[in-house]
Amino acid sequence: MGSAVPGSGHSVKLELAAESARRFGKLNIKVTGNSMLPWVWPGDVLTVVRQPIERFHSGDIVLACRHGRGAGRHSMEFVAHRIVRKQFGGRGRYLITRGDSLPHNDPPLEEGAILGRVVAVTRNGRPVDASLTRSRQIASWFLRRSVFSVRVLMKLARMRAGGS
Repeated sequence: MGSAVPGSGHSVKLELAAESARRFGKLNIKVTGNSMLPWVWPGDVLTVVRQPIERFHSGDIVLACRHGRGAGRHSMEFVAHRIVRKQFGGRGRYLITRGDSLPHNDPPLEEGAILGRVVAVTRNGRPVDASLTRSRQIASWFLRRSVFSVRVLMKLARMRAGGS
């Protein structure tokens, strides 16, 4: 969804949003990436609600905060991806997630990195159903195997929105 270097304006916004989600239990955030195509688009607004990890199920979309290293500096990014499975064991509780249009699962998400479950998706002020149905699984499978189809989908969306 986005990344930033600590101290930058964008990083501060991400840190404040993460703190808001943890403290108040709810967050609305605008999507910037395309890893959840075709069901969640850049510009969509996600409503995220903090919940215990036990209440999450395969197919739910979760928002997590990842810390990494970019360009030799620490970075932070939000990732909103669909749960593939839960892993509860002796080393902790993790979620395995993947973007709908991505070919590989993400690294395991530790429980502490999870900000909440996406309970609503809004596009142009209207609710969007982003639930995982069989036909959507098939469409996502196709997108995961074709970078070209993702590019075409994004181009069509820009044309439809009036951009170039």
